[in-house]
Amino acid sequence: MTEFVLALAGAGAGLGITLAVLGLYGREPNGLPAFRRDRRWLAVQRRSSARWGLACGAGALVWLVSGWPVAGIAVATAAAFLPWLFSAGKVAAQRIERLEALEDWLRGLADILRAGNAGLVGALQSSANDVAPAIRAEVTTLGQRLRTWDVADALLQFADDIDDQIGDAAAAGLCVAHQQGTGTAELLTTLARQIAADVAARRDAETERARRRSAARILLGLWAVMFVGFATFGSDSYTSVYSSVGGQLVLALVLGVVGLAVVWLRRLGVEPPAPRFLHRERS
Repeated sequence: MTEFVLALAGAGAGLGITLAVLGLYGREPNGLPAFRRDRRWLAVQRRSSARWGLACGAGALVWLVSGWPVAGIAVATAAAFLPWLFSAGKVAAQRIERLEALEDWLRGLADILRAGNAGLVGALQSSANDVAPAIRAEVTTLGQRLRTWDVADALLQFADDIDDQIGDAAAAGLCVAHQQGTGTAELLTTLARQIAADVAARRDAETERARRRSAARILLGLWAVMFVGFATFGSDSYTSVYSSVGGQLVLALVLGVVGLAVVWLRRLGVEPPAPRFLHRERS
């Protein structure tokens, strides 16, 4: 019974340390603005809560079986952060997908304006009917805001929703197009071409980053297998050292260095967002 209580305490300690790290360094935004927090967002939140519960349970089990509290805390933390550690490729793919959708949307706006069936505001409001899912929510919200908002304010808020330097360029181009009133279709086509060139460059860079991520995962997997094999099948003359307080401190130091290296490799595998130049003033 005492061992089980200690295991639960270890899981709680691991969760506390994890929350402290999140408080110090923050978490990456999930990319979903408030108006997109629908049932799918709630399902993601439920899966996240379940993952945290399983991570704490795994850490408690490892502590109970091994008798090493540091190992239990490490397993709980690693299990909780596995999706984040291995999501670099997914994050990059989502960014590229949104930019491609933005490019197609601008080309569609240019086609509508060339047909002469509507002005820029009318084209923006109707464009939500034929836009890629990656930016459909943002474009739909833009069309709704244009009913009551000033055009410039609505476009600046749209840039905030896209949250990318390319989105800022698109919003700025749309503001200029709205003000000048002529040559709008040509301007939008030029913007779309610039976005296409940026997407191609990002794809090339992402190919190289994917190779680095694969190499890092292989090395991490080999290290994890060696560590588990050592802890499980190693001679008592080697593993008994870690049963002491000093041994646990050494183990914590080693695992901490490995954890920092993994986080550093993960950051290297994600393209840092380019600084934005449009920000809507908030009262």
